Amino acid sequence: MLNAYERQLIFFYLCNAASRFHRAFPGKKEDLAEWVAENRDILALSDENEEPEEHRESSHHEKVSAPEWKHLRDTLEKEHAAACESARKDHAARLLQRLGREMDLAPEDLAILEILLRHETHPIIGSLIDAFESGRYYHRHRFFNVMHPVLPCIFGIPAGAFRARFAADAPLVKSGLVSVDDDGDIRAVNRLLRLVFAPDDSDLDVCRLLLDAATPGELEWSDFDHVAEERDQIEKMIKGALSTGTQGVNILVCGPPGTGKTEFCKTLAAQLGTNLYGVGEEDERGRDPERRERLQELRLAQRLLAPSRGSILLFDEMEDILSDPSAGWMPFSPGGFSHLRSGGSKVFLHRILERTPVPTLWTSNSARETCQTILRRMTFVLELRQPPCRVRECIWRRELARHGIKATEEDTHSLAKEFNVTPGVASSAIAGASLCGGDLAAVRLGVRSLSRVILGEKPPANQGAPERFDLALVRADIDPVGFADRLVKNGGKHFSLCLQGPPGTGKSAFVRYLAERLGLPITQKRASDLMSMWVGQTEQLIAAAFAEARDEGSILVFDEADSLLADRRGAVRSWEVSQVNEMLTWMENHPLPFACTTNFGENLDPATLRRFTFKIALDYLTPYQSQAAFHTYFALEAPPEIGDLTTLTPGDFAVVRRKAEILGHLQDAKALAELLSAECEAKPNNVRRMGF
Repeated sequence: MLNAYERQLIFFYLCNAASRFHRAFPGKKEDLAEWVAENRDILALSDENEEPEEHRESSHHEKVSAPEWKHLRDTLEKEHAAACESARKDHAARLLQRLGREMDLAPEDLAILEILLRHETHPIIGSLIDAFESGRYYHRHRFFNVMHPVLPCIFGIPAGAFRARFAADAPLVKSGLVSVDDDGDIRAVNRLLRLVFAPDDSDLDVCRLLLDAATPGELEWSDFDHVAEERDQIEKMIKGALSTGTQGVNILVCGPPGTGKTEFCKTLAAQLGTNLYGVGEEDERGRDPERRERLQELRLAQRLLAPSRGSILLFDEMEDILSDPSAGWMPFSPGGFSHLRSGGSKVFLHRILERTPVPTLWTSNSARETCQTILRRMTFVLELRQPPCRVRECIWRRELARHGIKATEEDTHSLAKEFNVTPGVASSAIAGASLCGGDLAAVRLGVRSLSRVILGEKPPANQGAPERFDLALVRADIDPVGFADRLVKNGGKHFSLCLQGPPGTGKSAFVRYLAERLGLPITQKRASDLMSMWVGQTEQLIAAAFAEARDEGSILVFDEADSLLADRRGAVRSWEVSQVNEMLTWMENHPLPFACTTNFGENLDPATLRRFTFKIALDYLTPYQSQAAFHTYFALEAPPEIGDLTTLTPGDFAVVRRKAEILGHLQDAKALAELLSAECEAKPNNVRRMGF
């Protein structure tokens, strides 16, 4: 149903077309006459304007005579004049006019926007344009095209002036309200439909109506203390840009999914006391927007907010438009086959970044896949990783309380230490557990299910010294007790350790003991955590491990370090050299304690030795230590034959105790001695005695 204003608009289009068709497109007169006749009831034409009886029998498919055409034109002009006297702009038209004033649009631009808008809400306008389609060149679905021969007639402007409204630097296109594709098809930004369905409020801010305000964040400013220096720098930059109106301020926030990139942007806006608007997250029909639509909405948001100096923009998942246009297919990327978008001009993107009048926050899961020419136009880059234990503990505590799941301080501390997961994973797991009225056990189950898929199945990292660990059972070429005492007394934390020796001699346990004495957490990495089949990925994982330890303020421990620091003289592939170089570089520059453990010290690259502050060799237990270990693990006196076993380690005693618990031999000293002897015999470097 047409309202009075929409009816007046249609008569305006019809009068313009009728006044020009008889000269420019005489063949279109029949199409116009036929369309008016078919839509007579919708247009509410009065009976007094009905076609004379002598003309009724003539078919509109035949040539329209001069009297018929004159009568039709007179009728349309009369109806239009009457409609103009009675019709007043409806709510959508008033909002559109207000938008035109805000964005300094010419009347011709507003007329174009209006027909594009009304076409979406009233099919009769689409049918009007469809009636004049030139069948040889234009298809039914292409209602609006720059080269359409009839559209200028409907607007009542020359064809050249009409096409000029869609030049790349024309206000309609520069504003983002309208886009023109390679075929010349004209499309209005989808969110323009909000003008039609907006509430009838005279104080409505039309600019804000067309934007999407970001929802409030759930994290706090202190939750990003692990990147405090970068966080505070970004706050100062945005504050300065807002106060001075500086153009081209772009902040990239990158990191793995779930590390809090979007939440950081929301928290930053709250800290600054500014409005944050998301760009192109979905179209007006709730569908996934295309690349072109996201760019169009970005330009529109920049134009709408430019005068305010009180708002910032958020463009989530920037890979949608900023991936390297020259990369094409990358079958050997770390993520497998990944298609990087190749559409669009790099220069066009550069100008958007360089000239943005509104500070813009961009988020990316993998910034390294983005074209370098795009990255260097970023004002600042913040890389977010898994937050340290102290931050995770705060997030766990808040999320558990928010969902009504009871937990003690010890519980939250345990969860933070047990699960090195992102805030997003923790929040999802807690929300899922609360739906089924779950408790902490349900939360743990949910976290494991998510982290297993996202991060892969990994055994829990050992944080403290193992049960029954006794420093007196560590045989080393230094006094372990005195060494630990001196480290604690001096308080120095810029040192590195290389612990080498047979398996089970207590290398990792000794490092964990040192961490406890120094009051530092442990970031433990196995070779399997860092080694990748993708070229360059191992180096990235090594760098990320050192960065994680810096954020945590922890001792970084690399187990099986011989895999990462292998002798380069035997390398046959370039990456075998580059990963050792990466390790050596970070070892020299790391400001916190760093330790490597290896069973094969002779396989380490010679250049690594001078990088370690302390090199400690561990060996098999002495006979006296073996007897002491027997008493420590089994609370029994050691049989004499224990002193004859020369390849025993504390690890052997731990294994035998687990065996004895299963077999019921914990009180049988002789059986325990036989089990320990079997452990020694099973070792590959054991020298068997000759004879019987």
